[in-house]
Amino acid sequence: MANGFLRDFVQIIGIADPSEFPVIGEDTRYTQFSVLERLEIPEVKPDVEQINTLLIEAEITSTRNIFTPIGVKVVVEGILRQKVIYTALVEDQSVHSAHFEHPFCTFIDIPLDVPAGQTVPAYLASLGLSINDILASEVDILIEDVEINLLDPRTISKCVILFTYANLNPALFPLTCDCSFTATGLTTTIDILGLTGVTATLDTSICPGCDPDGSLINLNLALLGVLDLDINVDSSLITDITCSPDNTTLTVLAAGVNGGALGTNLDLSLVIDTTADTATLVLSALGTEVLNVTFPTLGGATITDCP
Repeated sequence: MANGFLRDFVQIIGIADPSEFPVIGEDTRYTQFSVLERLEIPEVKPDVEQINTLLIEAEITSTRNIFTPIGVKVVVEGILRQKVIYTALVEDQSVHSAHFEHPFCTFIDIPLDVPAGQTVPAYLASLGLSINDILASEVDILIEDVEINLLDPRTISKCVILFTYANLNPALFPLTCDCSFTATGLTTTIDILGLTGVTATLDTSICPGCDPDGSLINLNLALLGVLDLDINVDSSLITDITCSPDNTTLTVLAAGVNGGALGTNLDLSLVIDTTADTATLVLSALGTEVLNVTFPTLGGATITDCP
């Protein structure tokens, strides 16, 4: 909040607004910790009668990755910078400020699903990664809450709750196949981009031979002489492949799809439903649906179980 908030007549500026909190997904790792301090007013400053304002910020000064027996830890070092503005315990009740800095150290734990008998470095190497490739983003930090109290005219007690987080390299989550599906030439007619009678054609091969790296989705939108748009998704864009336990439904998710005239950096979902005999493809941008097309038949294609 720009102006902070008031707690026990103390204005606190620096606590993160809930809108700043990250969306926690499978690829996010985080830790929460507290910093407890006793702040002593410098000798050159007068005694405190009333704390008026606390301005506080947290800064990460360094990070480093270290191996553990079960994965990796990201060691995070930083500093709390704070300014206390107070009314002095003197006759004219003058206003003064005192500055404080406090270092902190914490870590983000990243356990890995390492096969039995394999070391963590060897497992990362099998994924084409090193210890320095673990993170996909910088480590960030937010101040969640602050409690501040005046213990005596020279001493302030303060407790800060912090939240630090980072996103992991997607290569740590290799795609796996529970089932396989291939269909070509699925067609239907839709209205899109102000055009009617556009032919949508879907070719898809999900986990061919139970190999996720061979997965692809191709959608063509065509209207003779007016529109010819290809939307191609290969395994590098696919983020998740999920089959229902009875192998009647297959769901594929992808991100960073180039939709041409429909927009770039789109999210895609494809749901194959053999019970309904349909395939439904949805493209969206920032949670807003851009395209939704259902193919009314799978042309006899079925979902097969992977060993």
